[in-house]
Amino acid sequence: MTQSNIRFFLPGPTYVTPEVREAMLVDVVGHRSPSFNLLYESMTPRLQAVFRTCGDVLVATGSATLVMESAIISTVESRVLNLVCGAFSERWHQICLALGKQADRVSVPWGRAIDPDLVREALSRQRYEAVTVVHNETSTGVINPLETVARVVREESDALLLVDTVSSMAGAPIETDEWGLDVVLASIQKAMAAPPGLTVFSLSERAAERASRVETRGFYTDFLRYRDKHRSGGTITTPAVSVFYALDRQLDNIVDEGMEARWRRHEELREQTARWVEMRAMNWASESGRRSPTISCLQAPAGASAPRIVEELAGLGFTVGGGYGKWKPNTFRIGHMGEVRTGDLDGLFAALDEVLEADER
Repeated sequence: MTQSNIRFFLPGPTYVTPEVREAMLVDVVGHRSPSFNLLYESMTPRLQAVFRTCGDVLVATGSATLVMESAIISTVESRVLNLVCGAFSERWHQICLALGKQADRVSVPWGRAIDPDLVREALSRQRYEAVTVVHNETSTGVINPLETVARVVREESDALLLVDTVSSMAGAPIETDEWGLDVVLASIQKAMAAPPGLTVFSLSERAAERASRVETRGFYTDFLRYRDKHRSGGTITTPAVSVFYALDRQLDNIVDEGMEARWRRHEELREQTARWVEMRAMNWASESGRRSPTISCLQAPAGASAPRIVEELAGLGFTVGGGYGKWKPNTFRIGHMGEVRTGDLDGLFAALDEVLEADER
């Protein structure tokens, strides 16, 4: 895999290598053609390897928000528990309310991870059809203890566990089958480092059986329709065909690197960031021990403006993410995921040093 120096560190979409971009230049084919059917079916074992599952991994043309909404429509008739620790876990809650569900919430302050004991307490008080959780909260740079949360849900209830792994899939350990996760969804433009346009998601047999009892699942939002079309080697409607070719090429890169090696590389990027943060005596926005291996959310130094830091970095040719939601004025985010290497972060931190030292003067 060829790669130039990366200067693009958004928390998504992330840098896409030239060879993966070029994969989209092939002639467009019909999505019901034999050639597309072969492409689609060839991707299944690699997606299963990424998700660590023997079950179905389906593909939707659309954003992760579409699949979040589809998960609720397809599997929940009335009551759901939302675990909220930032903007995107809040999105689960807002989706449930918009769909007219009885949506309760377990909330912790932004910057903190979900406490499994709070989940246990909530499940002891009320029966839920599903529990939603964001594994890696993109707005705050917090990674939640998904394995422990999943174990609590299994011990205390028969609720389905619906998991947003948008910014952690292929960048942090996720064991779909081993941890008993029912729906796991991920955008391909984050740690998977493919162009935007597709969302991939797993569907457990338990979740499919539960969906079969839901009378109204919509059309484009019907998980069972996705599953049935997937098993015949295709998609429910015309997909983003060209993006499939890019994902196909990038899946080769991911599988060639190996999941464990890829997880280790992202851990090393987090540790490299932590060393720079300590050297600069800066403050994290996320709690110690729960900092994401794919996104670092940092507070602007005293007297400095986070939006100005982002703007000045752009003037030097480097792109980082601004703060999200209510943290927009005071934080900025570094997306060290996908194909980022330690040398790329060295270049970013040198530029950040230049910006911060200029502000100090």
